[in-house]
Amino acid sequence: MPVRRGTLLPSLDNRARPKYYRDHAADADRLTKDTMKAENDRHGRSAFLSSSRMIGLSDTIFGVAMTLQASTLLPSILTLKGISLDILHDMRGQFIAVALGFAISGSYWVVQQRRLEMTKTITPLQTLLHFLFLFLFVLLPFSTAIWGQYGETRPVVVIYGTHLMLIALVNMLLWMDVHRSTAAHAQIVRSALALSLFVVALVLGAVKPVIAPYLWFAVFATSFIGPDLARRLYGS
Repeated sequence: MPVRRGTLLPSLDNRARPKYYRDHAADADRLTKDTMKAENDRHGRSAFLSSSRMIGLSDTIFGVAMTLQASTLLPSILTLKGISLDILHDMRGQFIAVALGFAISGSYWVVQQRRLEMTKTITPLQTLLHFLFLFLFVLLPFSTAIWGQYGETRPVVVIYGTHLMLIALVNMLLWMDVHRSTAAHAQIVRSALALSLFVVALVLGAVKPVIAPYLWFAVFATSFIGPDLARRLYGS
């Protein structure tokens, strides 16, 4: 049967669609509230947000921060003159800074995803720590640009090293709070090792700045050392 122009099929009736979406949204809100209430009863702590909301916020902030780190190369690219090899040679310090900052951001993004998968709801304390954790990554492109521009000088090493140390500290505090409801031995050991290396890098870098970058890169080894050390310490 042909359909005349201007008519709507019954299944596409505009009046039925808002009700469907209202019912769907109400069911989703009810499910979220029931989940948060169940987590409250289970852990005896007040749930503030669902982890899915924090995952979305984290993905956005990490994506922007990692993109901005690459954009710190643009001023030098626009001002340096000469052949390509000379420009790349002059910018090698900035490339190293951006590569390290990008690798650290990517590593902690993976950590953040795993942590939020382990927690269905976020408590008020965890929300505060998550916001602080994400804010430190918002600032990371700026400290990365300072290191890339001025190199391994004492003030730069102190600024950048302190920034990395604070990221590692908040990350460990988040894992310690998660551990109150879910076993996270390996994650705590790994984050403690990373924090220790950043502290050592800051102390030694304040005396001899050229040493600090080697210790910053060495932090990635904690991904392999941490789980094995946790098994030795806790037997799991």
